[in-house]
Amino acid sequence: MLLVSGFAKMSSKTNELNTINVFPIADGDTGANMKVCLKLPVRNLLLKPNDNIMTVSRELAADVLLNGQGNSGTILSHFFVELAEAVREVNKSDMSVDEFTSCLIKAGVAMDSSVPNPVQGTLISVSRDALLGLEKQRPFATLDVLLKAMHKSCQIELAKTPDQLIVDGVKVLEKAGVVDSGAQGFAYLAEGMYLASIGELPNVEPRLFHTATLTTSDDSPPISVDHTVCDSKYRYCTEAVVMLKEGVTPNVVFDSVQKAASQEGIGDSSVFVKGFDMVKIHMHTNDPDQLFDILQPFNRDPILKKEKVEDMLDMRESMHGDETLDLADAKFTIMGLCSYVLPKSTYDLDELHTLPIFGVPSTTQEPIDMRFVSDEDVCVLLNQQRHKDTAIRYTTAAPNPMQLKIEILAALTKGKPLLVFLFSADKRISATGRNTMVAIDMLEDEQKKLVKVFVHGWTFYEQPFLTEAIKFAEGGKSIDEAIEACKEIGDHCFSFSNFVTSSSVRKLMAWRPGIFPEGFTVEDNSFIAFGLPVTTRDVVMPLAERVGKLMTVQNKAMSMVDLQDAEIARVKDNLKPDEKLSKVIVQTIGRIDIGHKFLQKMKDANVPMMDDVELSVCNAGIFAAVVSAWGEMAAVYVVKKV
Repeated sequence: MLLVSGFAKMSSKTNELNTINVFPIADGDTGANMKVCLKLPVRNLLLKPNDNIMTVSRELAADVLLNGQGNSGTILSHFFVELAEAVREVNKSDMSVDEFTSCLIKAGVAMDSSVPNPVQGTLISVSRDALLGLEKQRPFATLDVLLKAMHKSCQIELAKTPDQLIVDGVKVLEKAGVVDSGAQGFAYLAEGMYLASIGELPNVEPRLFHTATLTTSDDSPPISVDHTVCDSKYRYCTEAVVMLKEGVTPNVVFDSVQKAASQEGIGDSSVFVKGFDMVKIHMHTNDPDQLFDILQPFNRDPILKKEKVEDMLDMRESMHGDETLDLADAKFTIMGLCSYVLPKSTYDLDELHTLPIFGVPSTTQEPIDMRFVSDEDVCVLLNQQRHKDTAIRYTTAAPNPMQLKIEILAALTKGKPLLVFLFSADKRISATGRNTMVAIDMLEDEQKKLVKVFVHGWTFYEQPFLTEAIKFAEGGKSIDEAIEACKEIGDHCFSFSNFVTSSSVRKLMAWRPGIFPEGFTVEDNSFIAFGLPVTTRDVVMPLAERVGKLMTVQNKAMSMVDLQDAEIARVKDNLKPDEKLSKVIVQTIGRIDIGHKFLQKMKDANVPMMDDVELSVCNAGIFAAVVSAWGEMAAVYVVKKV
């Protein structure tokens, strides 16, 4: 209950912690990362109650090591791993308040060991100094007295952070007008634990542990923060969990990583956590593969237990950048697969309406609304799917007509015509399309007149049609003008490359065998690129034939790098002398860095592109975990004659 209460208190402040996050880079994810660190571990404590503190602390430590991510989440996981080690040394199934005090102090002493160069005024120093401060106050008569002292000590140390954290001679927290976000999260955790000890549990949201929770309640007042005080020369927040080979010690792994960081400059912001037979490494880097390549020789399995790559620059832009979507003067509203396929940093998804699609895990059979699953949850899920012992089967479920009617009515409240995008209205191909058409028929006559449906036929490759419609809406164009522009793309200018592993192909063959050519086979451990010729089409392909073209093999290779090179060569070769790419939209599965590398390779290969070509890279959401695998990607092209 200490952990449930502490997590609930910290979780309720997720938005605040994200907002005040400025160091080491203002990517706005401190609260989210600390929440992810504890969400599943605390939930597991509730699902598997145990009154043996050694067992509980050990299982918690193993879970947080796997789930902790980002600077704050990884360092928080280090605290609980060290706390578990201190509990193990006591070697009792239960313990006195004084023994627990000693464990907390030992965990505080160990906080510095999580990073090569501990920085004052951060989660590390605040948790360390707050816990060490308990030594002078002991003994504590009861648990609540101990936790009250811990909470008070955290508050005292937290207040010091604006004066302590100095970067290049600048007190960055003081300049930004905040305290350290990770330290604040730890203080909230301590406060929640204290509240539990005196029976004043904070409000626990019913969806606190729900997989598909994106937002959190936050009663904090608006905060004014200068998010420009810190920057990073590295782009990707990268993490890995290594299952140690026999005879390999954690220090050998840590030393190898730190040597590459200090001597070869592959990254900074390193955080190390060791637990049982595995270790966790966090680093900011420009090339995640460099870190993964260093770690793989120490790993006992063919692939690392966990990988995570996040684009910090994209996250910062999404959190604090200028709004790039303004539909205030638009003459129509848009509904489609918006939140699944559009980058959040570029488009304000609140201005768009997304068709609900549900993922159904075989374990619970509880439909998950894919619109509201956080990026952090997707990362956890994708890593589960990478390993046979944790992978589960997912199916998809379409919304029913009444659910869709409610969504359509919500979109119509703006009093504007509504443009709905579907890949198919054929009930044999798309249940979502079929039910959307039924929902429209359920509307009043005047409402029906406001709804127009555009069927493009290219399944989930909807990005170019949505972005074109958005451009027309921003420009004050009519809904009919937008439809004509989208029709031109779908009929004549659309193409794609889908980079898929052989394992995913087999999963797709089992899921939708009818979309593959008769007699289709795939080689083990290979990579396949499905796609269309990258050129304009004079003959319009009927909608019914478009689905059948999606699994047309264009290239095969034994590595993703070779497959990318082959596809870039194909794109360049396909384009006629009077053709150039006007859009390239890359959607990646977990490894967003792979998408950026692909675009850079296209530029280096001098693939013909318009001067104002639109280039974007984004990570797919939970739907990717249903039909794709970690490290895959798809590139959508729009070709224009010049």
